[in-house]
Amino acid sequence: MTFLHVWALAVGVPAVVLPVVIHLLTRPRPTRMPLSTLRFVREAIRQRRARHWLRDLVILALRAAAVLLLALALARPQWGENPLVSDLQPGDAVRVVIVDVSQSMAAAEHGIGAMERARSAAGEHLRYRPGLKANLILAGATPQAAMEQPSTNFGALADALGRAEPLPERTDARKTLELAARMLARSSPQDQRRRELVIVSDFQRSTWGSADFSVLPPDTRVQLESVAAKSPLSNLAILRTDCRLAGSQGGSGQLAVELGNYSPVPQRVAVEADLDGATYRLEGTCLAGRRTTLWTETLPHAPGWLSGQVKLVGVDDALAADNVRGLVAQVRSKPAYVLISRQPAAMRPSSSHFLECGLVPDAQLKDQASARLVRTDPASLDRPAVAAADLIVLDHPGRLSAETIGFLAGLSRRGRPMLYVAAEAVDAMNLRQLSDAAQGGLHMPVEFVPPPAASARKTRRLASVRHEEPPFAVFGDKLAAVTGRLEFAGGLKSRRVEGGLHQEVLATYDDGSACLVLTASDAGVLAVLNADLAGSSLPKSPAFVPLLAELVEPMLDRGRGSKSAVCGEPMVVELPQEAGAAAGLKIVGPDAARPGAASEVCGEMVNEGAGVVWRWSRPTRPGVYRVERDGRTVFAISLEVPPEESQLDTLPLQVLKERLGGGRDVYVRQAGAEAERRDDLWTWLLTGCVAALLAQLAALLVFRT
Repeated sequence: MTFLHVWALAVGVPAVVLPVVIHLLTRPRPTRMPLSTLRFVREAIRQRRARHWLRDLVILALRAAAVLLLALALARPQWGENPLVSDLQPGDAVRVVIVDVSQSMAAAEHGIGAMERARSAAGEHLRYRPGLKANLILAGATPQAAMEQPSTNFGALADALGRAEPLPERTDARKTLELAARMLARSSPQDQRRRELVIVSDFQRSTWGSADFSVLPPDTRVQLESVAAKSPLSNLAILRTDCRLAGSQGGSGQLAVELGNYSPVPQRVAVEADLDGATYRLEGTCLAGRRTTLWTETLPHAPGWLSGQVKLVGVDDALAADNVRGLVAQVRSKPAYVLISRQPAAMRPSSSHFLECGLVPDAQLKDQASARLVRTDPASLDRPAVAAADLIVLDHPGRLSAETIGFLAGLSRRGRPMLYVAAEAVDAMNLRQLSDAAQGGLHMPVEFVPPPAASARKTRRLASVRHEEPPFAVFGDKLAAVTGRLEFAGGLKSRRVEGGLHQEVLATYDDGSACLVLTASDAGVLAVLNADLAGSSLPKSPAFVPLLAELVEPMLDRGRGSKSAVCGEPMVVELPQEAGAAAGLKIVGPDAARPGAASEVCGEMVNEGAGVVWRWSRPTRPGVYRVERDGRTVFAISLEVPPEESQLDTLPLQVLKERLGGGRDVYVRQAGAEAERRDDLWTWLLTGCVAALLAQLAALLVFRT
């Protein structure tokens, strides 16, 4: 226990003896009186003296208690740990108040949201006090400060706090603390004002579990005020939606909805999905504290962009914002390929001819085959055809120019899948330059090198394959019989790269070299088949077409699922080639009929490289956004709330103090509740003082003479 006014104790404790001193000084003196006999007088005096002694003892005790209780009340005892940041601290100070405005702050307990409690708690620290300068930071994906520097304009800070609302985004704790550190930094050695930081948040585990306070000035007083519910809140959320459609030629597709049940009991859930007028209902049971994915078949659609939404039905939980999520899907016709090769189409048999037959097995339909697969010579590259293709295939391309390498690397970074058949020594140099041009986005698990001259014509067999993954999983128990007879000619040698993901090597030869590699390249994917198909037995095997199809299909699916981005964070999206130039494109957001929606700025379209890039520094409104040209949708994307905001799992107060403090002096409290209990003892002491005085009057009446 500490005392706010210690001087009251210094004065009050000695004053306790004043009633005794006054009593002794004012005690009546004995009076001599002539009497004939003393027997009855002595008896009366003895009885009266006992009565007065008891009265004096009670009165003196009550008077001393009244003085002591008054002194303690004036001293204002502070019960418990003393806050590091409060208006009662003397001296000048610079104070920064951080208020979390992430989506989880909209969670409500008994109808009261965490943001309402946060606004009240933060307001206590943004009141005028002589010698105080303060600032407010609203902590979201991009922290926003109310003022450029700490200020005495507390009216403006109060207005900014009053307008603060939860945003459909997550908090970036690192950026927020760095901004606070810049505002708390001392401008000069002469600036000795006290530094104070107050963080008001629900302290969600996913956001604050790894916060680093080392960026703050060493002498900063840190106070964490939690507005999280006292007991865990139950929440049911839609975490992810995905719709994969094959187009009218391919029939129906699949709709997947991933749900999270963040409650202590299993729940039966119902989901309604609307996709361009078609309604689907999914039902299932979500286990407690687990994620569950519900699936359903979708109806065939004509090629084009589809949009809609998925919502939970009949759910009443802590966070309503995650019960609805946008849904976007693109229905494509059969994929289009571009084959970059020096080998002419008339050269048969050849490696490129085998690839053409494997990719488009319905080649008897000559018109369809030529429309779906375009051959181009790398010396005179057909760039529009390459940019429009769903899959880029390279086979015997020869030495590629630096310009072509840069063009292909740019397409790969933006999500275009690529299959490279490495058959010649020059392919090792092309792959190395392609990795360099990817600017760190491509990390292959192996490095391909030209083979020694002695082993250039030696055939190789498969030694190991990842049988549980595509493309080999399709063969099941027959895999060993299928791959055991295969022989591969040509190709390159390879050596492991330190730090590479070895699980990306799907098959290896008996000499230890990699046969098939599948690795990510930023948003795209690169597959390398290390063999010369013209001299190998694979194209003559019945396994060639299904093996190639199982390899290509997952690569195409990376760009065919639902398109989504996260609210509050920078968005950079490459539009498809059919979108055309940036001029004439129009962005249509959700609730297009809402007043003011037409003037809403939704980023910018930039002509970049072979296509158009949509850049948006900070998307703020969740929902489906469509890019249109002349009223026709050429692209669509769904902006979503980060799924981790649905898990309302908060850090305990003791963990906040020990883990986040990192050895720093940190004060932690539940905002609002503990502060009232801490400083109300003086009212009870004052009440006790009044009660002692009233008891003194009662004692005088009882012992009246």
